[in-house]
Amino acid sequence: MTRFAFFVLSSAPAWAAFCSTDPSPVVPRHDFQFFAGYSPISSTLIGTTTDRRFLIAGFGYSYRCWTWPGVSISHSGELMPAAVLVQPGQYLPQYVGPDAVYGFAITPLGFTFDFGRRHSFYPFLQTNEGIIASSEPIPINVTGATGLNFLIDVGGGVRIKAGQRSAISLGYKFLHISNGFTSAVNPGVDNNVFYAGFSILR
Repeated sequence: MTRFAFFVLSSAPAWAAFCSTDPSPVVPRHDFQFFAGYSPISSTLIGTTTDRRFLIAGFGYSYRCWTWPGVSISHSGELMPAAVLVQPGQYLPQYVGPDAVYGFAITPLGFTFDFGRRHSFYPFLQTNEGIIASSEPIPINVTGATGLNFLIDVGGGVRIKAGQRSAISLGYKFLHISNGFTSAVNPGVDNNVFYAGFSILR
């Protein structure tokens, strides 16, 4: 967490060089968030693997770069020390019982769109892209599958200001994991993640 925070904070001056001047400079630009989420079911919008559950917990950072009276756009990134895919019993071809595959994910490329942020309760949209490394190949542990995959999510939610320097977020992410056809086996898995986060604003 310390190295992650150092990286994003040291990068902020570079972003500021091409960011717009904030019409409300007293409003914090740095957002440090702690979040946790759970996907109770997997879909097949992009991926083909079914009956998977997904648990995430981690830290996020965003720097509000472009601002207008009613909308702002932030650079965002997330670090997930816990990204766990829960799998059912399956035949591979031998039977393997239900298990939870531990993963570590980082999504350094992301953007957050806030609407009406001057209000105490307002909506947002967000997308993040990065990679996830797992203790074994996911979403199916078969020959040709990989334990290093790409991770892309898109979603949104609402933010509730809890004070001048804090906020609570409630949201949803459609989160897709696959190896992008870097190997012959690429089943992919889609997760419907519902999450909550607490932000410290600076």
